[in-house]
Formats: sequence, C-alpha cells, structure tokens
Amino acid sequence: MKRVKLGHHYYYVVTPEDLSTRKFRGKNIVLEGAIEDKPLVEFLPMELPSWRTTFKIHGFSVEFAGSPCVGKGDTVKVYGRFVGEGIIATAIETERAIFTTEE
Repeated sequence: MKRVKLGHHYYYVVTPEDLSTRKFRGKNIVLEGAIEDKPLVEFLPMELPSWRTTFKIHGFSVEFAGSPCVGKGDTVKVYGRFVGEGIIATAIETERAIFTTEE
C-alpha cells in the first residue's frame, strides 16, 4: 500500500472502495476527490473560539477544525483519520493551497 508523508505523519493513499471495506478504520489516510455539497463553515464561540468545516467527498463526511477556502465541486486531497463513516481531517490540499490544523 502506498504511503505519503505530510508534516510528522504518514498517510495511506486510499480509494473510496478501500474505505468501504472498513479495514482502514482508525488509520491515517489521504483521499482525493471533488467536494459534493456546499461546505458548512461554523463559528464555535465557546471557551476557545474556533471554526469547524464539514463537507462530503465520495459520500464520506469530512470534518476539519478550521475555515479552508474550498467550495462545492473543488477537487481536494483530504488527509486525516478514518473513523468509519467519515474522516477527521488534519489537512486539506487544493490546487492552490494546503490548509492544516495544529497537532
């Protein structure tokens, strides 16, 4: 299985079919595809103000702690941990930028 490094972590390069087998649950993965819906960007004004962005790629929900400049139809690479029904993203790569969260 091919792996790539981003920051301090290695990620398995996967396809949607790989994820549907569930054998990558709990593993760091990278998945490329187009954003299916309008991303929902939420401001969370609790103790530490922050942003959360959610969207779908290949039918999988992606949650990112931040406010990346992405929109419906954009092709992205999502780096993160696969949690079964979705991905908790640590980085989102577009053609023009890489958006990351603090680790």
